[in-house]
Amino acid sequence: MHLSSITIKGFKSFPERTRLEFSPGVSVIVGPNGCGKSNITDAVLWALGEQSPLAVRGQTMQDMIFAGGDGESPRRFAEVEVVLDNDDGSAGDFSEISVRRRVDRNGDGEYRLNGARCRLFDVIEALSEANLGHEMHSVISQGRVEEIVHSRPRERRLLVEEAAGLGKHRKRRRRTQLKLERTQDNLDRALDIEREARSRLRPLKRQAQAADIHARLERESAELRGRLLASELHLHASELAGAEGAASKAREARQEVEAELAKVAGRRTEIEERLAERDRERTAEWGRLTAMRAAHERLSVRAEALAVRRSEFATELERRRAALGALAAEAAVQAGDSGDPVADGLYRIGAALTEASDAHRRATDAEADGDRAGEVARIRDAAERAAGGARRVEGLLGKRRQDSLEGGIEATEAILGRLDELLETAAAVRDAVGERSAALEGRMLERGAAEDFTAQLRECSQAESGLQARLHETGESLTSAEVKAAHLRDRRDEAATELERVAKTLGREVEPALEPLGTEEREEIERKLERVARRREALGPVNPLAEREYAEALEHVEQLAEQRADLEGALAELEGLITDTDRKITSAFEETFEATQRNFEELVEHLFPGGRARPTARRGR
Repeated sequence: MHLSSITIKGFKSFPERTRLEFSPGVSVIVGPNGCGKSNITDAVLWALGEQSPLAVRGQTMQDMIFAGGDGESPRRFAEVEVVLDNDDGSAGDFSEISVRRRVDRNGDGEYRLNGARCRLFDVIEALSEANLGHEMHSVISQGRVEEIVHSRPRERRLLVEEAAGLGKHRKRRRRTQLKLERTQDNLDRALDIEREARSRLRPLKRQAQAADIHARLERESAELRGRLLASELHLHASELAGAEGAASKAREARQEVEAELAKVAGRRTEIEERLAERDRERTAEWGRLTAMRAAHERLSVRAEALAVRRSEFATELERRRAALGALAAEAAVQAGDSGDPVADGLYRIGAALTEASDAHRRATDAEADGDRAGEVARIRDAAERAAGGARRVEGLLGKRRQDSLEGGIEATEAILGRLDELLETAAAVRDAVGERSAALEGRMLERGAAEDFTAQLRECSQAESGLQARLHETGESLTSAEVKAAHLRDRRDEAATELERVAKTLGREVEPALEPLGTEEREEIERKLERVARRREALGPVNPLAEREYAEALEHVEQLAEQRADLEGALAELEGLITDTDRKITSAFEETFEATQRNFEELVEHLFPGGRARPTARRGR
């Protein structure tokens, strides 16, 4: 392996990108003081992971960045890439190893190994295989040789160990030792956990055994209970079949009674319809009869009214005839009088009224009762004279109506004749209506006597009463049978449900019973159940999860034992790795020290002809 190239940009005195390529062998860089020769070695050391600014002649890592000068501005970052030729494969499988380091002024930085971003640890690990890195003496700066010559024995030993490449072995041994200590701690904890877990196994095992005994007793009890339940289920099924048969017969009987009752009800409905039809007909006939009777009564009332009217007209006719005769006589008496008798009568009426008015005024003004009585007598006499004069004037005026009275008498006579005809007609019609209503009433009475629906309805009622009693009896029988069947069905379902639980407990189906158990066999099973129950009680409280917990705890202990075995194997493997590393360290140190002895003897013979010197290694206390 050799340094292939260095690319520098912004590092110390290299503001621009500068690339230096090297070939195998010795390469010499010459130049005046202050031209930057040492900065190249500093760049190599810095790129390989140096973390101390003092080792690369600076105070801080920002001092590695070009600060500016001679017309050049300061740079924002410093970047160095070192390419190592790895044809011999001493540092891995790559033919070249590229290590690039970059730092910014804000303090951010990064490493890249073969172009991939990585950590400083990755760079150190990759270079340690070839004994390179910031801790190795692959870069020897000024004054380093003198420092080595004047170093103490322990420091010289470290130089030999570094030359032998023991640093990587010691780091590996240190990491292995840390792993060994952690593994030992894990093993100690695993042993403690395993001892604690094993201490819990014994009580869990006892609990699991008790749970197993309890499970066997439960299974035995379930088998016995299953036999009883199968027998009960068979018995309930038989009783249920009988109850359902009785219910079916009661249901058929009830249906028969309901059918008969429906027939009677139909017959009753038919009779009621016929009765209703007859009632409607009778209602219509009674309506007609009532109408005829009303018409007969109206005709009778009308005939009576006509008779009364006729008598009134006859009386009026006689009165008019008498008035007409009186008028004719008075007219004949007064025919010889001179002047106007009507005007003379009106004058006498006025004089009498004036006299009555004066007497009335005097009676009002009078204070004595005798005066008032005399004036009232004069008023009465005057009023009588006025009334008599008025009647005479009316008589005189009635003469003038003689002609109209004669015409009224003729009209009244014509009306009387018409009324006589109407009276005869009304009497005839009234008699005819009376005959027809009597005949209709007779037919209605005869029809009612012929059709007697009451007896038929009474027979239907009696039949319905008997059928209702039978229906009630059959209904009670049916209800009793259905209740019994429902009760037996519930008991069967309960037994079937319990049997399913027993089957679930047993993990298999319970065989159905071909016939019910006998009394002795049932008693024997019950005695066994009692013994099993006593044994369960004797066990006391049982943890039903004990078996699972014991299995889990046992599995946990086995896992802990496997982990302990793995840790013991890892511990033995780490111890072997440490032993192998110590052997490699010893072998590499001895080989390197022997080479150092030879080179030192040759150097002394060359520097001091005839002189001899040989370094020796001593074990420190």
